[in-house]
Amino acid sequence: MPSAERTVRLRFCPNSNDLLYPKEDRERKKLVYICRNCDYAIDSDGSCVYRHHISHSALETTTIIADVTSDPTLPLSRGVRCIRCENREAVFFSVTTSEGMSLFFQCTTCAHRWKDTGDAADE
Repeated sequence: MPSAERTVRLRFCPNSNDLLYPKEDRERKKLVYICRNCDYAIDSDGSCVYRHHISHSALETTTIIADVTSDPTLPLSRGVRCIRCENREAVFFSVTTSEGMSLFFQCTTCAHRWKDTGDAADE
């Protein structure tokens, strides 16, 4: 992606050198930048007014809540087997680790948590 598409530049009024603010022109259905001190306005050449980039360092750790089985947003799998209690139902979620993305399961009965190794032998 070219750097021009990744950045949103500030615009300034040529008359007063004040910052131009984004505003919707509802009649024309366009985004315009306006000066709050004079009547200067200019059409935007794009639709993005703000872009927030989140960058994480490799040293950051992800916190996993203790009881993920009660989280209704996590998907449920009935195709795995807990080695601790033999239950065949677990919630699963992915976490970025030093090895990349890793898939974790947590048993809905005993709360045992394990990392998916990709083996189908547990089925």
